[in-house]
Amino acid sequence: MQKILIVEDDLALNAGLCFELDTSGYLTVAAYNCQKAQQLLKTDHFDLAILDINLPDGNGFDLARETISRSNV
Repeated sequence: MQKILIVEDDLALNAGLCFELDTSGYLTVAAYNCQKAQQLLKTDHFDLAILDINLPDGNGFDLARETISRSNV
């Protein structure tokens, strides 16, 4: 089963995305800010991350850059 990280601070949108993906056979993990997403990315493997651009403690572009530079992809 493929695991997807959903990083979205809008609780209803995050829950909706997780629900739809879960019912389509994916395993989702929710994060509501960059700090939580970074913790999850350090301790777990994800096949895909869906990132919001404007987060309360940063943005999805920077989070993606940091994640890619850490993994040396």
